Amino acid sequence: MTGGHEVRPGPGWALPTFPHDPVEGPPELTEVPGAILTRVRRGDLRTIVEPTRWIRGAVHDAEGRLVVSSQKIGGLVGAQVAQADPARVPPRQQAGARRLEGTWLYGGHWTQHFGHFFAETLTTLWPEGPQVAGVSGIVFHNFMSRLRGVSDWQTELLDLAGWGGVPFEVIEDENLVAERLLVPGRGIVVNGWAWEQARTVWRRMAAAAGGRLDLDPDGDRVFVTRTAFNRARRAEGRPTRTDEAHDLALDSAFAGAGFRVVAPESLGVAEQLRLAAGASVLAGCAGSALHLSAFAPAGARVVELGDSRSPDVQVPTQRVIDRVCEHPSAFVPYDVPTAALPGVLADLGL
Repeated sequence: MTGGHEVRPGPGWALPTFPHDPVEGPPELTEVPGAILTRVRRGDLRTIVEPTRWIRGAVHDAEGRLVVSSQKIGGLVGAQVAQADPARVPPRQQAGARRLEGTWLYGGHWTQHFGHFFAETLTTLWPEGPQVAGVSGIVFHNFMSRLRGVSDWQTELLDLAGWGGVPFEVIEDENLVAERLLVPGRGIVVNGWAWEQARTVWRRMAAAAGGRLDLDPDGDRVFVTRTAFNRARRAEGRPTRTDEAHDLALDSAFAGAGFRVVAPESLGVAEQLRLAAGASVLAGCAGSALHLSAFAPAGARVVELGDSRSPDVQVPTQRVIDRVCEHPSAFVPYDVPTAALPGVLADLGL
């Protein structure tokens, strides 16, 4: 009990479990000569529960057979989109298609969401060294229909992942044929599980940003605030998962416990990675800001605060990240009064 309020699942730290056991082995790299990359198509599913939409756009071999490892696994813990590519496509789709000459690397799905970009997209680019020496470029399928294009933060993250200056293509409305395509299995399945390959990419990025790879027990305690971020959303008439009073109370409670209160969106991309890499404790409400724990060393602790989206349980993607990165975590439910937080943090030894 803390301040007369029970904290579930109880004060203390534990290494999270994956939300789902892996349904296949660790990712492998598949070579596909004459690969057909089909254009992106989307639609709605007639269903009562999620997933509610389908997407097509994958890799097929020169005979038209689907390369299953090119697909995104969906349907886990509220995922709204399922991939629905046919097992075969007519090889004639090669006729007239634009060709990518040389050897290209397949990067999976190009997402326009900051957290999902470094969690999903970049972790597909785990091959390195001789495996990918001399590749001519990277090719992705666009994932979101309403958001297209390339942002500066995406190119900077690609650079930090070791792919700066490498040409890339994002497929949307056309079929392409690659002379030779290297297809990596996915390093992470969102809301499901992850492999060591994902952690390797994040460590590579943290090092490139100038961050630590080993835990500093005396490193910063960082609270990633959403106060300014949420204020801007409200000003635009967009919904938020907490209100202003709640946000300010969280800032005050963590500042009082000796945490640096940081708005990550006010920092450059590399600064955000360094912030996480130098933290001994990272705290915040679940979302892209707390997903930055991907760049924190093994042993760094993570405090996740419930919000109206997920009031009683840890967000699955956060569990995946912290499990594969070996981060002990603690969860504070949304209904714990902000006035009780100092006692909760004290119970956690913070």
